[in-house]
Amino acid sequence: MEGDDHRGARGRHLTRRQALRGVVGGVAAAALPVPTRSAAAQSGPIALVRFAWWSDVGVPTPFQVASAGPGGAALLTLLYDTLTWKDEVGIIPWLATAWEAGADGRDYTFRLVDGAAWHDGQPLTAEDVAFSFDYYAQHPYSWMSTEVIATSTVTAPGTVRVALKRPYAPFLEEIAGIVPIVPRHIWEPVADPIAYQGTDRSIGSGPFVLAEHDETAGAYRLLAHDGYWRGRPLVQEWRQFTVPAEARLQIVQRGDADLSLSTDASVGDLLADDPRLAVFETAPLSLVRLALNTERAPLDQKDVRQAIAFALDRRRIAETITRGPAIVGSAGVVPPETPWHHPSLPRYDHDPDRARALLGGQRLTLDLIADPSAREPDLMQPMLEAVGITLRVQRVDAATRNEILADGDFQMALTSHIGVGGDPDYLRRWYAGEEANTFAGGSIFQNEEYTRLGAAQAATLDMATRRAIVFDMQEVLAEELPTIVLYHRRFSWIHDPAVFRPMATWGGLLNGVPFPNNKLALIEG
Repeated sequence: MEGDDHRGARGRHLTRRQALRGVVGGVAAAALPVPTRSAAAQSGPIALVRFAWWSDVGVPTPFQVASAGPGGAALLTLLYDTLTWKDEVGIIPWLATAWEAGADGRDYTFRLVDGAAWHDGQPLTAEDVAFSFDYYAQHPYSWMSTEVIATSTVTAPGTVRVALKRPYAPFLEEIAGIVPIVPRHIWEPVADPIAYQGTDRSIGSGPFVLAEHDETAGAYRLLAHDGYWRGRPLVQEWRQFTVPAEARLQIVQRGDADLSLSTDASVGDLLADDPRLAVFETAPLSLVRLALNTERAPLDQKDVRQAIAFALDRRRIAETITRGPAIVGSAGVVPPETPWHHPSLPRYDHDPDRARALLGGQRLTLDLIADPSAREPDLMQPMLEAVGITLRVQRVDAATRNEILADGDFQMALTSHIGVGGDPDYLRRWYAGEEANTFAGGSIFQNEEYTRLGAAQAATLDMATRRAIVFDMQEVLAEELPTIVLYHRRFSWIHDPAVFRPMATWGGLLNGVPFPNNKLALIEG
């Protein structure tokens, strides 16, 4: 299943090793039948799955969906398809049954599946694929940039060549596997897709069709597309609706939802003896961190940033908040249990004496932006006060916080977000101002070496070389500490296995998102 030579893989998956290395110079996936059903998929038809999420995620089009967290992008995957996809093992063909990569990593030629169609019955063609990338050049997808694409051209019936401006190692995962292909016949006449109100704006080629979106209630109703080209959906109706955090466990216990999430590890113990419900625990692909404004005194001083790290008992903070075993934040940001994690970085264990020494006797007052419900600041204040730092906390709603971070008008901000389990190019995007997830805002760090390394890893196709560069990036982050990861979080997905069985996607859904609703778990194999 896995090949070692530079020409890529002939087989069902692009494996973890190949995805880390980059696949160039040959066939990356041969023409294949429909994948067999995921081990996580259901054993028979399900009438309804009810998914309790935390907010409305915008109008489900690639141009109007919300970028505040991955909820909207994940919802789109049920309505739209991409050229590649991921299962439990690696990257697999999807709309593209096969592809060839140029030797220099600057072009990819995709051969498309036969018989794919849009929800309105129109055939999905190579012209749709080429149009999609051309259209995104003028009207960007809100979740993932396609800036690296130079041209997309139909070279033969069912064949598209995508030329890149420069080699981009994560292309097959981050663009081919994330960016939705849209119907040319709908969007070509639309000059402003953000303002477009047409009833056909959510037509895709995916396994579900949008039946209803109640923006006021933050609710969505999706119906199975029985003519789905990849396989008949096992779930006939998918409902996604908004539930406050404090009610997500209770709503599943009451039987009013079938799937919800918690970041409280104690739910596993709480439901251990429940005869109906189960808990699916993900890898720690989410984090809670302090974004530090390295351009504002005194946080422009590395010693001050390091002193903050030593002053905080991050293990205690993690255990208190998550009510489970602590996964203390890596100084290099990349979480453990992922292939890009650097295991040998400075740890910044709790050491108040070291913090005081770094501060050199000076007393400081620092301002922190945090959500109203965040409990971390209450734990942080006495820890910092003990070393001579007074912490003033300003609590604002998420929208206000995101606006403040975008403006750079802050000293420190407490933020939590998802999407650190997939390809590590997010380490570059954060500080290059290219990250779509607005919850990852506030990343301010000007460092020539780090910028050089970020550009180099993105263009490096050899796995071993790229891994070394990404490790070098983590070493810079660990030394300079433009952000301090308090802890990494697992998601506990509470579910009724009789209705829905969560699926663990390789590297996380999309670009490292610990969501269990991979569409492979919702369609027949």
